[in-house]
Amino acid sequence: MIKNIIVVAISAIVISFTSLKNKAFIPPGTVQISETFFADETEISNFAWQEYELSVKTKYGYLSPEHLAALPDTLVWRQKNSSNEPYVKYYYRHPAYKGYPVVGISYEQATAFCKWRTERVKEFYYIKNKKEITIEYRLPTKEEWELLSSVPSYFFNNGGKNKKGEILFNHCWMTDSIWKKHIKEHPEPADVTAPVYSYWKNNFGLFNTFGNVAEMINQKGICKGGGWKHQIEECRAGKDISYSQPTAWLGFRCVCVITK
Repeated sequence: MIKNIIVVAISAIVISFTSLKNKAFIPPGTVQISETFFADETEISNFAWQEYELSVKTKYGYLSPEHLAALPDTLVWRQKNSSNEPYVKYYYRHPAYKGYPVVGISYEQATAFCKWRTERVKEFYYIKNKKEITIEYRLPTKEEWELLSSVPSYFFNNGGKNKKGEILFNHCWMTDSIWKKHIKEHPEPADVTAPVYSYWKNNFGLFNTFGNVAEMINQKGICKGGGWKHQIEECRAGKDISYSQPTAWLGFRCVCVITK
């Protein structure tokens, strides 16, 4: 009897180990959309960008052109209607904002980040599994982003609020006349961006595909989803928003493709 129990226990351990070993690889920070296609659960945060910046600084040096090219433009907070001076100093560097979406990023910087991330995940996978993986992080196409942005049908009803009056995503829905009333009812609203893990997930389990920060796609100069300063009409899936430079309302998320 005891021998049979031991045999069964050993078999269970072997099966569990085999299952764990053969478990499909999910790229860090992503949600699986199809067998080989993944998307970031959130917008790229200040913390994620700081990891990238540190890697570049360590490799090339503090005053190197490569490190300087990796720095966000914090002066975007001085742009018209962007906010006020403290964000210039604190938004990117202060620990309180590490979980907020990175802004002040150019298209070129975003694509460089995707390339760096691809190489780091390849290294991570090889160290862990002793074999290579064909993987690529990149900005989504317009069609991919519109697919990923799928939300419940009620999402845009009632000014982007649910039946309880709770805001479903971070956009500029308030007029000046009701702002004071909102402050009384919700003492801590998002004045600009909100943390990347805020509001409601969409149909794919992604946060903030609409609102918070508009998201770059692979077509330079076009972003989708709208940001904290955009009206609800600008946050529709089919709406393209133009940009010409880094701003305080523009960020991005990556998609990831694994080639079997």
